[in-house]
Amino acid sequence: MADLMLLSLGRSIVLIIHYWVIVSKLQITIALTTTVSTLYIFVKLILFTRDSTWNNFETYALLLISFMLCWIEVWMFESKVLKIENQVSRYLRPRYPNEQAPLLGSAVNSGSDFNYSAFVTPSATIPPTPGGDFQQIEAANLDPRGRLIYNVALEAQSDLKEAVLWPDGWTTELEKDGIKVFSRAQRSAPNRLFLSESHFLCSVEDLFDVLYTQMDRVTEWNNSIVEVEMLERFTQHLDLVYTVGVGGGAGLIKSRDFLTLRYWLKERDMFFVVSRSISDPIKPATKYPRGFNGPCGYVFFPALDGSVKLTYVVNVDLKLPFVPQKVITTNLVEVVHDFHIALRNKMDDYVDAKRRTSMYSGNT
Repeated sequence: MADLMLLSLGRSIVLIIHYWVIVSKLQITIALTTTVSTLYIFVKLILFTRDSTWNNFETYALLLISFMLCWIEVWMFESKVLKIENQVSRYLRPRYPNEQAPLLGSAVNSGSDFNYSAFVTPSATIPPTPGGDFQQIEAANLDPRGRLIYNVALEAQSDLKEAVLWPDGWTTELEKDGIKVFSRAQRSAPNRLFLSESHFLCSVEDLFDVLYTQMDRVTEWNNSIVEVEMLERFTQHLDLVYTVGVGGGAGLIKSRDFLTLRYWLKERDMFFVVSRSISDPIKPATKYPRGFNGPCGYVFFPALDGSVKLTYVVNVDLKLPFVPQKVITTNLVEVVHDFHIALRNKMDDYVDAKRRTSMYSGNT
């Protein structure tokens, strides 16, 4: 059985080189090595069956155990190793944005004007989220249900940062009107994650006011949402909202409703507004099918040209197993593009109204 030992040793060496030395995050290597090892064991098992000199229980047992070990390794890698690796990377991730890599890195946004060293923190109407143990203090003042939702929000915050900071695997879906839309495949539902970027001529505080504080007025400018209801506010940074989205895809995609937590924090001049669907009896089932939002939201900060750069992550599962992914992708790319256009128009009106109010106040 020396050949099986050599096969196992060779497979281990290949995996060590690929995942430890090269530090790749692609899973194709473990898939290929497992497939080759399994095929080899199957072929050898067939040859042993035809050769009567090898027909004994110990031989079959050894081959079957080798086969099972290959697939146990696959299960361990998917459900244990990758999960633990993500948890460790989140734990070791720097706390402040000037200690980490630029958003999206060079693989997607090689021409990015992002530069943390250029940040100058002005006097802001919205103070930065306090450091230290403020999250533990906020959570400690909640009941068990509130603490559970708060923990889900913190996990969603880490997932949003990971999605924005991970530069690999993005495909350009659209680049028009100063708006870039990317997508990439992901293992869990939904099948694709969408990320978009654009710039706005306003302050980060103004954009935060429209995207978060004035959520109850979002239907005035965002045509993709037909109904919104603020259900519960847990802390200064966490609340629970109910929304209904419009359909699309030439009638293939019907309207969906969503029960979503929202969590925000501010690190220096960078805002994070995180969303994620939850299950909660506060809003029972309605006439609409219920969709699901994975970790998603907004990240925005001052750019060097004086504008505000917004990165918008869409991670929605419409629960449409029989609708082609191409139809869903086309519809979501269009919705994301229209969202940026609508928000741009809203911010122009918001800034103009703010300027007129300031001029009127000055004249009086």
